[in-house]
Amino acid sequence: MQMFNSDFDYKGDFIDRWNSRIKQAKAAMGVLGALLVVAGVFSAVAPYSLYSFIQVLAGVALFVHGGVQVISYFGTPEFFRSSALIVSGILNALLGIMFLLLPVYLTASTLVFLLAFLFILTGFERISFSRQMKYFGLPNSTAGTVTGVINVILGVMFIAMPLYSSLVLGYVLAAYLIIAGITLLVEAVSMKRIDR
Repeated sequence: MQMFNSDFDYKGDFIDRWNSRIKQAKAAMGVLGALLVVAGVFSAVAPYSLYSFIQVLAGVALFVHGGVQVISYFGTPEFFRSSALIVSGILNALLGIMFLLLPVYLTASTLVFLLAFLFILTGFERISFSRQMKYFGLPNSTAGTVTGVINVILGVMFIAMPLYSSLVLGYVLAAYLIIAGITLLVEAVSMKRIDR
């Protein structure tokens, strides 16, 4: 990690990187958000009869989402990086791999706690990044704060009700996918170029 340099324009560096990648980021977040919402809706509509298909679709969606989070971490200027983003990306990718490789009876018991942890971690990461944006006077930080708070609340609810959550695992998975997708869609819509 680089030492803080008071002569370097961190805000300007962030704005330049942000503006150069805004269109690609909006498109990627929109497509990934829509994919997660569709996977979540399918999971909610047919939680038991199509679970194998949904498990594969959810696994692919989570693996891709985790990969995008890891890439986003390394694409963010070092001064603005949040370690929660890379941890969340790795956990999402591992969760996706779990869905793809393990049978349902092995994933069901641990899935609820992993989803709860991911909700909480992702929520704190979004809140932290939004606070950084607000601190540096960058616009559009409210959507990230709101979605972060919602994620933390849902994570705590999953931990508080593990038995209930594991009984309705298909719906828990659907909720996670839909909320993650909506979060990405809201952030994609709220992303704008930053004027100096």
